[in-house]
Amino acid sequence: MLQQDVHQRSGLIMSKINDINDLVNATFQVKKFFRDTKKKFNLNYEEIYILNHILRSESNEISSKEIAKCSEFKPYYLTKALQKLKDLKLLSKKRSLQDERTVIVYVTDTQKANIQKLISELEEYIKN
Repeated sequence: MLQQDVHQRSGLIMSKINDINDLVNATFQVKKFFRDTKKKFNLNYEEIYILNHILRSESNEISSKEIAKCSEFKPYYLTKALQKLKDLKLLSKKRSLQDERTVIVYVTDTQKANIQKLISELEEYIKN
């Protein structure tokens, strides 16, 4: 469901781009956003994507495989991003009891509140 939502939104954005100039300007704004986000929060695109995905998830737990499927991130980048977010105490990880190879990403209520605060700050930046 979330993957479909992301792809629907990307279609919505593309429908607002009428020519190459619009695309170049939109790309510039996106790059500037992530450059500023990296400076202020020390978070990159993959990390913000994961936090947003977790925040929008119906559950406080999600498998890393599901994040990989929705994001299409290469395993290396996903593993690196999840570890950094864990080190920042924005999420936690555990192994699945059914399959030790599966990593479950979960957030406590406090972590979810911290993610919500961060995403709200990012959304406020976008509006300004």
